[in-house]
Amino acid sequence: MNLDNAGIRLADLKQKSDFPFAPLEGVGPNLAGWGVIETCLLLPQSIAVMVGPSACLRHSAFMAHARGFTDRFYMLCMSELDMTLGNHLENIERGVADIISRRDEKVVFLIVGCPDYILGTDFTGVISRLEKSTGRRIILGAMAPITIGMKESPFTSAYTSFFEFLKDKDRDSSESVVNILGTFMPLPESSELYQVLNGAGIDKVLQIPLCRDLDEFSGMAKGTASVVMHPLANGLCGKMEKEMGIQSCFAPMSYGFSSIREQYDKIGGAIGCSFELDELEKSAGEKSVEMFKMIRGKKTAVGCSINGSPFELALCLLENGVDVETLFARGTIKPYEWGLMDNLRKIKPEIMVYNASHPALCGKTDPFDSIELAYGVDAGMYCKEAVNVPLSRYQEQAYGYEATIWMLEQTMEAMNNPVRNYDWIYEHDFLI
Repeated sequence: MNLDNAGIRLADLKQKSDFPFAPLEGVGPNLAGWGVIETCLLLPQSIAVMVGPSACLRHSAFMAHARGFTDRFYMLCMSELDMTLGNHLENIERGVADIISRRDEKVVFLIVGCPDYILGTDFTGVISRLEKSTGRRIILGAMAPITIGMKESPFTSAYTSFFEFLKDKDRDSSESVVNILGTFMPLPESSELYQVLNGAGIDKVLQIPLCRDLDEFSGMAKGTASVVMHPLANGLCGKMEKEMGIQSCFAPMSYGFSSIREQYDKIGGAIGCSFELDELEKSAGEKSVEMFKMIRGKKTAVGCSINGSPFELALCLLENGVDVETLFARGTIKPYEWGLMDNLRKIKPEIMVYNASHPALCGKTDPFDSIELAYGVDAGMYCKEAVNVPLSRYQEQAYGYEATIWMLEQTMEAMNNPVRNYDWIYEHDFLI
Protein backbone atom coordinates (compact mmCIF):
# COMPACT_ATOMS: atom_id res chain seq x y z
CA MET A 1 0.00 0.00 0.00
CA ASN A 2 1.34 3.43 -0.95
CA LEU A 3 2.51 5.56 1.97
CA ASP A 4 1.20 8.66 0.21
CA ASN A 5 -2.32 7.38 0.81
CA ALA A 6 -1.81 7.83 4.55
CA GLY A 7 -0.52 11.41 4.59
CA ILE A 8 -1.33 14.94 3.49
CA ARG A 9 0.58 18.23 3.49
CA LEU A 10 -0.61 20.57 6.21
CA ALA A 11 -1.21 23.20 3.54
CA ASP A 12 -3.88 20.97 2.01
CA LEU A 13 -5.53 19.87 5.25
CA LYS A 14 -8.37 22.38 5.55
CA GLN A 15 -11.33 20.22 6.58
CA LYS A 16 -12.17 16.79 7.97
CA SER A 17 -12.79 15.24 4.55
CA ASP A 18 -9.22 16.14 3.48
CA PHE A 19 -7.69 13.85 6.10
CA PRO A 20 -6.64 10.45 4.68
CA PHE A 21 -9.51 8.06 5.22
CA ALA A 22 -8.69 4.64 6.65
CA PRO A 23 -11.33 2.16 5.49
CA LEU A 24 -9.75 -0.46 7.73
CA GLU A 25 -7.89 0.99 10.67
CA GLY A 26 -4.64 -0.55 11.78
CA VAL A 27 -4.66 -1.08 15.55
CA GLY A 28 -1.41 -0.33 17.25
CA PRO A 29 -0.07 0.76 20.61
CA ASN A 30 -0.85 4.34 19.62
CA LEU A 31 -4.47 3.65 20.54
CA ALA A 32 -3.67 3.19 24.20
CA GLY A 33 -5.66 5.27 26.61
CA TRP A 34 -9.10 6.21 27.71
CA GLY A 35 -10.66 2.80 27.30
CA VAL A 36 -14.26 2.38 28.37
CA ILE A 37 -13.32 0.22 31.35
CA GLU A 38 -10.73 2.72 32.54
CA THR A 39 -13.23 5.51 32.18
CA CYS A 40 -15.95 3.70 34.12
CA LEU A 41 -13.62 2.82 36.96
CA LEU A 42 -12.74 6.46 37.50
CA LEU A 43 -16.04 6.63 39.39
CA PRO A 44 -15.38 5.63 43.01
CA GLN A 45 -17.16 2.63 44.51
CA SER A 46 -17.74 1.08 41.11
CA ILE A 47 -16.89 -2.18 39.38
CA ALA A 48 -17.12 -3.08 35.70
CA VAL A 49 -18.51 -6.29 34.25
CA MET A 50 -17.85 -6.81 30.57
CA VAL A 51 -19.85 -9.39 28.59
CA GLY A 52 -19.25 -10.76 25.13
CA PRO A 53 -17.41 -13.41 23.09
CA SER A 54 -13.89 -14.30 24.19
CA ALA A 55 -12.24 -12.50 21.28
CA CYS A 56 -13.91 -9.22 22.28
CA LEU A 57 -12.96 -9.60 25.93
CA ARG A 58 -9.35 -10.51 25.32
CA HIS A 59 -7.79 -7.09 24.81
CA SER A 60 -9.71 -5.62 27.74
CA ALA A 61 -8.24 -8.37 29.88
CA PHE A 62 -4.74 -7.31 28.79
CA MET A 63 -5.53 -3.68 29.52
CA ALA A 64 -6.98 -4.46 32.95
CA HIS A 65 -3.85 -6.38 33.83
CA ALA A 66 -1.54 -3.66 32.48
CA ARG A 67 -3.36 -0.88 34.31
CA GLY A 68 -3.59 -2.83 37.54
CA PHE A 69 -7.33 -2.81 38.09
CA THR A 70 -8.13 -6.48 37.76
CA ASP A 71 -9.55 -6.30 41.30
CA ARG A 72 -12.50 -4.22 40.02
CA PHE A 73 -12.97 -5.80 36.60
CA TYR A 74 -14.95 -8.92 35.68
CA MET A 75 -15.66 -10.64 32.39
CA LEU A 76 -18.56 -12.91 31.45
CA CYS A 77 -17.74 -14.89 28.35
CA MET A 78 -20.76 -15.64 26.15
CA SER A 79 -21.05 -18.00 23.19
CA GLU A 80 -21.76 -16.41 19.83
CA LEU A 81 -24.73 -18.77 19.31
CA ASP A 82 -26.36 -17.84 22.62
CA MET A 83 -25.89 -14.14 21.86
CA THR A 84 -27.43 -14.48 18.41
CA LEU A 85 -30.44 -16.32 19.85
CA GLY A 86 -30.77 -14.00 22.83
CA ASN A 87 -30.18 -16.84 25.25
CA HIS A 88 -27.34 -15.05 27.02
CA LEU A 89 -29.49 -12.61 29.02
CA GLU A 90 -30.31 -15.13 31.72
CA ASN A 91 -26.63 -16.03 32.11
CA ILE A 92 -25.69 -12.36 32.34
CA GLU A 93 -28.30 -11.68 35.01
CA ARG A 94 -27.21 -14.67 37.05
CA GLY A 95 -23.52 -13.86 36.61
CA VAL A 96 -23.82 -10.20 37.60
CA ALA A 97 -25.93 -11.10 40.63
CA ASP A 98 -23.26 -13.58 41.71
CA ILE A 99 -20.52 -10.96 41.34
CA ILE A 100 -22.49 -8.35 43.26
CA SER A 101 -23.07 -10.80 46.12
CA ARG A 102 -19.29 -10.87 46.63
CA ARG A 103 -18.69 -7.11 46.39
CA ASP A 104 -19.50 -3.99 48.37
CA GLU A 105 -19.37 -1.41 45.55
CA LYS A 106 -22.52 0.60 44.93
CA VAL A 107 -22.27 0.89 41.14
CA VAL A 108 -21.88 -1.76 38.44
CA PHE A 109 -21.03 -0.79 34.89
CA LEU A 110 -22.40 -3.51 32.61
CA ILE A 111 -20.35 -3.20 29.43
CA VAL A 112 -21.45 -4.94 26.23
CA GLY A 113 -19.58 -5.23 22.94
CA CYS A 114 -20.26 -4.85 19.24
CA PRO A 115 -22.42 -8.02 18.90
CA ASP A 116 -25.06 -6.78 21.36
CA TYR A 117 -24.76 -3.29 19.91
CA ILE A 118 -25.47 -4.58 16.39
CA LEU A 119 -28.24 -6.92 17.53
CA GLY A 120 -29.84 -4.16 19.57
CA THR A 121 -30.18 -6.39 22.62
CA ASP A 122 -32.60 -4.94 25.16
CA PHE A 123 -31.08 -5.07 28.67
CA THR A 124 -33.87 -3.05 30.29
CA GLY A 125 -35.45 -6.02 32.06
CA VAL A 126 -32.12 -7.47 33.21
CA ILE A 127 -31.00 -4.16 34.70
CA SER A 128 -34.35 -3.46 36.33
CA ARG A 129 -34.45 -6.85 38.04
CA LEU A 130 -30.82 -6.64 39.14
CA GLU A 131 -31.25 -3.17 40.63
CA LYS A 132 -34.37 -4.27 42.48
CA SER A 133 -32.89 -7.49 43.84
CA THR A 134 -29.43 -6.16 44.76
CA GLY A 135 -30.02 -2.50 45.56
CA ARG A 136 -27.03 -1.57 43.42
CA ARG A 137 -26.98 0.88 40.56
CA ILE A 138 -26.44 -0.79 37.16
CA ILE A 139 -25.26 1.39 34.27
CA LEU A 140 -25.22 -0.02 30.76
CA GLY A 141 -22.27 0.91 28.54
CA ALA A 142 -20.60 -0.26 25.35
CA MET A 143 -17.03 -1.19 24.49
CA ALA A 144 -17.93 -1.22 20.82
CA PRO A 145 -15.21 -0.15 18.35
CA ILE A 146 -17.86 -0.20 15.66
CA THR A 147 -19.22 3.01 17.20
CA ILE A 148 -15.94 4.92 16.80
CA GLY A 149 -16.57 8.10 14.88
CA MET A 150 -20.13 8.48 16.06
CA LYS A 151 -21.22 11.74 17.63
CA GLU A 152 -20.68 10.54 21.19
CA SER A 153 -18.07 7.85 21.68
CA PRO A 154 -18.56 5.03 24.22
CA PHE A 155 -15.85 6.68 26.32
CA THR A 156 -17.70 9.98 26.39
CA SER A 157 -20.97 8.19 27.17
CA ALA A 158 -19.39 6.40 30.11
CA TYR A 159 -17.91 9.62 31.48
CA THR A 160 -21.17 11.50 30.94
CA SER A 161 -23.07 8.83 32.88
CA PHE A 162 -21.38 10.08 36.05
CA PHE A 163 -23.91 12.92 35.93
CA GLU A 164 -26.51 10.54 37.35
CA PHE A 165 -24.69 10.75 40.67
CA LEU A 166 -24.66 14.55 40.73
CA LYS A 167 -27.96 15.75 39.32
CA ASP A 168 -30.04 15.41 42.49
CA LYS A 169 -27.43 16.70 44.91
CA ASP A 170 -27.81 19.84 46.99
CA ARG A 171 -26.40 22.91 45.24
CA ASP A 172 -26.74 25.33 48.16
CA SER A 173 -23.28 26.07 49.47
CA SER A 174 -21.09 28.99 50.38
CA GLU A 175 -17.98 27.04 49.46
CA SER A 176 -15.91 27.92 46.42
CA VAL A 177 -15.31 24.58 44.74
CA VAL A 178 -13.58 24.15 41.40
CA ASN A 179 -14.03 20.84 39.58
CA ILE A 180 -11.32 19.48 37.33
CA LEU A 181 -12.69 17.13 34.69
CA GLY A 182 -11.08 15.00 31.99
CA THR A 183 -7.96 13.82 33.80
CA PHE A 184 -7.04 10.17 34.26
CA MET A 185 -3.93 10.71 36.33
CA PRO A 186 -4.71 13.41 38.90
CA LEU A 187 -2.84 16.65 39.28
CA PRO A 188 -0.64 16.47 42.39
CA GLU A 189 -1.34 18.84 45.29
CA SER A 190 1.92 20.63 44.51
CA SER A 191 0.80 21.39 40.96
CA GLU A 192 0.98 24.85 39.48
CA LEU A 193 -2.77 24.99 38.91
CA TYR A 194 -3.46 24.43 42.60
CA GLN A 195 -1.07 27.26 43.44
CA VAL A 196 -2.72 29.59 40.94
CA LEU A 197 -6.21 28.77 42.19
CA ASN A 198 -5.14 29.12 45.82
CA GLY A 199 -3.71 32.53 45.00
CA ALA A 200 -7.13 33.54 43.72
CA GLY A 201 -8.82 32.37 46.91
CA ILE A 202 -9.96 28.96 45.67
CA ASP A 203 -8.88 26.40 48.23
CA LYS A 204 -11.13 23.47 47.37
CA VAL A 205 -10.45 21.61 44.13
CA LEU A 206 -12.08 18.29 43.28
CA GLN A 207 -10.76 15.75 40.78
CA ILE A 208 -12.58 12.50 40.05
CA PRO A 209 -9.48 10.24 40.29
CA LEU A 210 -8.89 11.50 43.84
CA CYS A 211 -12.44 11.05 45.12
CA ARG A 212 -12.45 8.27 47.72
CA ASP A 213 -16.17 7.55 47.53
CA LEU A 214 -19.40 8.70 45.92
CA ASP A 215 -20.09 11.15 48.75
CA GLU A 216 -16.85 12.98 48.03
CA PHE A 217 -17.54 12.83 44.30
CA SER A 218 -20.99 14.32 44.85
CA GLY A 219 -19.26 17.43 46.20
CA MET A 220 -18.76 18.40 42.57
CA ALA A 221 -22.41 19.42 42.59
CA LYS A 222 -21.35 22.41 44.69
CA GLY A 223 -18.85 23.52 42.09
CA THR A 224 -18.37 27.19 41.30
CA ALA A 225 -17.03 26.12 37.92
CA SER A 226 -15.63 23.10 36.07
CA VAL A 227 -12.31 23.14 34.25
CA VAL A 228 -12.29 20.62 31.39
CA MET A 229 -8.85 19.37 30.40
CA HIS A 230 -9.88 16.73 27.85
CA PRO A 231 -12.77 16.67 25.33
CA LEU A 232 -13.89 13.40 26.91
CA ALA A 233 -15.51 15.46 29.67
CA ASN A 234 -17.43 17.84 27.43
CA GLY A 235 -20.64 15.80 27.71
CA LEU A 236 -20.52 15.70 31.50
CA CYS A 237 -19.67 19.38 31.93
CA GLY A 238 -22.37 20.28 29.39
CA LYS A 239 -25.01 18.57 31.51
CA MET A 240 -23.64 20.11 34.70
CA GLU A 241 -23.82 23.54 33.12
CA LYS A 242 -27.24 23.14 31.53
CA GLU A 243 -29.07 21.35 34.32
CA MET A 244 -27.17 22.50 37.40
CA GLY A 245 -25.91 25.93 36.36
CA ILE A 246 -22.24 25.09 36.95
CA GLN A 247 -20.15 27.24 34.64
CA SER A 248 -17.47 25.39 32.71
CA CYS A 249 -14.56 26.11 30.41
CA PHE A 250 -12.57 23.90 28.06
CA ALA A 251 -8.94 24.60 28.88
CA PRO A 252 -6.82 21.68 27.66
CA MET A 253 -3.28 21.00 28.76
CA SER A 254 -0.91 23.04 26.58
CA TYR A 255 2.83 23.43 26.11
CA GLY A 256 3.25 26.83 24.42
CA PHE A 257 3.34 29.91 26.64
CA SER A 258 0.72 31.82 24.63
CA SER A 259 -1.66 28.83 24.75
CA ILE A 260 -1.07 28.38 28.46
CA ARG A 261 -1.95 32.01 29.19
CA GLU A 262 -5.04 31.62 27.01
CA GLN A 263 -6.17 28.57 29.03
CA TYR A 264 -5.63 30.39 32.31
CA ASP A 265 -7.66 33.35 31.02
CA LYS A 266 -10.53 30.97 30.22
CA ILE A 267 -10.36 29.44 33.69
CA GLY A 268 -10.35 32.89 35.26
CA GLY A 269 -13.34 33.87 33.17
CA ALA A 270 -15.31 30.81 34.29
CA ILE A 271 -14.46 31.34 37.95
CA GLY A 272 -14.82 35.10 37.85
CA CYS A 273 -11.30 36.17 38.76
CA SER A 274 -7.94 36.94 37.19
CA PHE A 275 -4.60 35.29 37.88
CA GLU A 276 -1.10 36.66 38.42
CA LEU A 277 0.94 34.75 35.85
CA ASP A 278 3.89 37.00 35.00
CA GLU A 279 6.30 35.50 37.55
CA LEU A 280 5.33 31.94 36.62
CA GLU A 281 5.90 32.64 32.94
CA LYS A 282 9.19 34.43 33.59
CA SER A 283 10.47 31.57 35.76
CA ALA A 284 9.44 28.94 33.20
CA GLY A 285 11.03 30.99 30.43
CA GLU A 286 14.35 31.11 32.28
CA LYS A 287 14.26 27.37 32.99
CA SER A 288 13.40 26.48 29.42
CA VAL A 289 15.99 28.55 27.54
CA GLU A 290 18.90 26.13 27.75
CA MET A 291 16.72 23.08 27.16
CA PHE A 292 15.17 24.54 24.02
CA LYS A 293 18.70 25.29 22.79
CA MET A 294 19.53 21.59 23.09
CA ILE A 295 16.78 20.58 20.64
CA ARG A 296 16.77 23.59 18.33
CA GLY A 297 16.97 22.53 14.69
CA LYS A 298 16.35 18.84 15.36
CA LYS A 299 14.10 17.05 12.88
CA THR A 300 11.04 16.16 14.89
CA ALA A 301 7.76 14.25 14.70
CA VAL A 302 4.81 14.61 17.07
CA GLY A 303 2.19 11.90 17.57
CA CYS A 304 -1.37 11.91 18.84
CA SER A 305 -0.78 9.65 21.84
CA ILE A 306 0.77 12.48 23.86
CA ASN A 307 -1.05 14.16 26.70
CA GLY A 308 -2.43 17.20 24.88
CA SER A 309 -2.80 18.14 21.25
CA PRO A 310 -0.01 17.18 18.80
CA PHE A 311 -0.81 20.35 16.84
CA GLU A 312 -0.41 22.56 19.91
CA LEU A 313 2.90 20.91 20.88
CA ALA A 314 4.13 21.21 17.29
CA LEU A 315 3.32 24.92 17.33
CA CYS A 316 5.20 25.36 20.60
CA LEU A 317 8.24 23.53 19.23
CA LEU A 318 8.28 25.42 15.92
CA GLU A 319 8.03 28.77 17.70
CA ASN A 320 11.10 27.78 19.69
CA GLY A 321 13.24 26.77 16.74
CA VAL A 322 12.61 23.01 16.63
CA ASP A 323 12.26 21.63 13.09
CA VAL A 324 8.91 19.80 13.16
CA GLU A 325 8.60 17.77 9.96
CA THR A 326 5.90 15.21 10.63
CA LEU A 327 2.69 14.87 12.61
CA PHE A 328 0.71 11.71 13.35
CA ALA A 329 -3.00 12.26 13.99
CA ARG A 330 -6.23 10.27 13.80
CA GLY A 331 -9.55 10.91 12.11
CA THR A 332 -10.97 12.35 15.30
CA ILE A 333 -9.22 15.69 15.04
CA LYS A 334 -10.77 17.84 17.75
CA PRO A 335 -12.69 20.99 16.76
CA TYR A 336 -10.32 23.29 18.66
CA GLU A 337 -7.32 21.81 16.81
CA TRP A 338 -8.35 23.29 13.45
CA GLY A 339 -7.46 26.75 14.74
CA LEU A 340 -4.08 25.44 15.85
CA MET A 341 -3.54 24.04 12.36
CA ASP A 342 -4.24 27.47 10.86
CA ASN A 343 -1.41 28.89 12.96
CA LEU A 344 0.91 26.00 12.11
CA ARG A 345 0.18 26.41 8.39
CA LYS A 346 1.40 30.02 8.49
CA ILE A 347 4.78 28.91 9.85
CA LYS A 348 5.42 25.63 8.02
CA PRO A 349 2.76 24.51 5.52
CA GLU A 350 4.91 21.66 4.18
CA ILE A 351 4.61 19.60 7.39
CA MET A 352 3.24 16.15 6.56
CA VAL A 353 0.28 14.93 8.63
CA TYR A 354 -0.27 11.14 8.65
CA ASN A 355 -3.23 9.13 9.84
CA ALA A 356 -1.54 7.06 12.55
CA SER A 357 -4.11 4.27 12.13
CA HIS A 358 -3.94 4.05 8.33
CA PRO A 359 -2.97 0.54 7.15
CA ALA A 360 -0.62 2.07 4.55
CA LEU A 361 1.67 3.03 7.45
CA CYS A 362 2.01 -0.52 8.79
CA GLY A 363 5.64 -1.54 8.70
CA LYS A 364 6.74 1.69 6.98
CA THR A 365 9.59 3.08 9.04
CA ASP A 366 12.33 3.83 6.49
CA PRO A 367 10.72 7.12 5.30
CA PHE A 368 11.02 8.44 8.85
CA ASP A 369 14.62 7.42 9.56
CA SER A 370 15.81 11.04 9.38
CA ILE A 371 13.62 12.05 12.33
CA GLU A 372 15.75 12.73 15.41
CA LEU A 373 13.08 13.40 18.03
CA ALA A 374 9.66 11.71 18.24
CA TYR A 375 7.03 12.78 20.75
CA GLY A 376 4.38 10.16 21.56
CA VAL A 377 4.67 6.38 21.51
CA ASP A 378 2.83 6.28 18.18
CA ALA A 379 5.39 8.58 16.53
CA GLY A 380 8.13 6.48 18.10
CA MET A 381 6.74 3.35 16.44
CA TYR A 382 7.26 4.80 12.97
CA CYS A 383 10.36 6.93 13.71
CA LYS A 384 12.39 4.04 15.12
CA GLU A 385 15.75 5.83 14.79
CA ALA A 386 14.55 8.84 16.80
CA VAL A 387 14.80 9.54 20.50
CA ASN A 388 11.29 8.76 21.72
CA VAL A 389 9.63 11.00 24.33
CA PRO A 390 6.23 9.45 25.21
CA LEU A 391 4.67 12.36 27.15
CA SER A 392 2.04 9.78 28.02
CA ARG A 393 -0.99 10.68 30.07
CA TYR A 394 -0.10 7.64 32.17
CA GLN A 395 3.18 9.12 33.34
CA GLU A 396 1.87 12.13 35.24
CA GLN A 397 -0.54 15.02 34.83
CA ALA A 398 0.90 18.52 34.61
CA TYR A 399 -0.75 21.83 33.81
CA GLY A 400 0.28 25.35 32.96
CA TYR A 401 3.89 26.41 32.58
CA GLU A 402 5.02 23.36 34.52
CA ALA A 403 3.79 21.27 31.55
CA THR A 404 6.35 22.98 29.30
CA ILE A 405 9.13 22.28 31.76
CA TRP A 406 7.93 18.67 32.17
CA MET A 407 8.00 18.21 28.39
CA LEU A 408 11.52 19.60 28.13
CA GLU A 409 12.82 17.64 31.11
CA GLN A 410 11.35 14.45 29.66
CA THR A 411 13.09 15.31 26.40
CA MET A 412 16.47 15.83 28.09
CA GLU A 413 16.05 12.57 30.02
CA ALA A 414 15.19 10.63 26.86
CA MET A 415 18.14 12.14 24.97
CA ASN A 416 20.53 11.23 27.76
CA ASN A 417 19.02 7.80 28.43
CA PRO A 418 17.15 6.61 25.31
CA VAL A 419 14.51 3.92 25.90
CA ARG A 420 13.54 1.43 23.20
CA ASN A 421 9.99 1.62 21.94
CA TYR A 422 9.49 -2.00 22.99
CA ASP A 423 10.37 -1.08 26.56
CA TRP A 424 8.08 1.94 26.58
CA ILE A 425 5.18 -0.15 25.37
CA TYR A 426 5.62 -3.41 27.23
CA GLU A 427 7.58 -2.51 30.35
CA HIS A 428 5.99 0.88 31.01
CA ASP A 429 2.43 -0.35 30.31
CA PHE A 430 1.66 1.99 27.43
CA LEU A 431 -0.18 -0.86 25.69
CA ILE A 432 -3.89 -1.58 25.73
